[in-house]
Amino acid sequence: MIIMAWWYFSVATLLITVLKKSESLDVVYLSNNCNATITASTSGAGLLEPDSSLYYKNNQDCQMILATDSSEKRLLFQFVRFNLEEAIDGQCLDSLRIYDGPNTTSSALTSTLCGRIQVPDVESSSNQVLFDFKSDEDGRTSGFGIYYTVFTDGPCGSNQFNCSNGKCITGALECDSYDMCGDGSDEANCEVEAIVDDGGLSPAAIAGIIAGSICLILLIIGIVRVGINKYKSHKLIKELVEEMKKNQAGEHTGEDFWGNGDDEDD
Repeated sequence: MIIMAWWYFSVATLLITVLKKSESLDVVYLSNNCNATITASTSGAGLLEPDSSLYYKNNQDCQMILATDSSEKRLLFQFVRFNLEEAIDGQCLDSLRIYDGPNTTSSALTSTLCGRIQVPDVESSSNQVLFDFKSDEDGRTSGFGIYYTVFTDGPCGSNQFNCSNGKCITGALECDSYDMCGDGSDEANCEVEAIVDDGGLSPAAIAGIIAGSICLILLIIGIVRVGINKYKSHKLIKELVEEMKKNQAGEHTGEDFWGNGDDEDD
């Protein structure tokens, strides 16, 4: 039981930690920012999605610029999901293309992307990137999810993390549960978040203990109820078998199984 309680506690704490981390990532929705220039998050990283709903909208012709606050800063993009409507006869119906600059005359960072594919990481050479997203009148999917990271080239400053690939990212991005360097080095030497701080148990630990305790109590109640039902069934079957044996041996006592005596004729 102790092991089971600890397991529930660990799972609950992990879920709370993951949810807490995901809330810290800024999300930019293209459909809400068409024809706009968005400055990259001050946290130094974020997530790009086509729409806030489960599926992106039809009839989209949306261009959005993502820019950093300094010409020395550039952008790294990592595609964690890419799923647009499949091409027909080699022609994309819904598509995304990314340009290394503020307009479509800039160099392209990607080809015209569509379908369900894996897209390699790309990085800009300037501090502005244009996203050109189009969708037709029918057929839509879950779209794409793209992590972006603001970075500079080395040497890194005192408030930056030095990635193994030479990039310098915001120091606060180290051990935030996301690979923001692009090579995993910012998550390589991270310890599990402490569940006990100087003031006692952390809120995540308390919530985990409560959740684990409730699950354990429900489990115990379920086991006890199953045990009681099995015991009753076993006892009834045993009594029925004994009664049948008595009847077969001619040792009927004058009472049936339920304790009722035989009716006697006057």
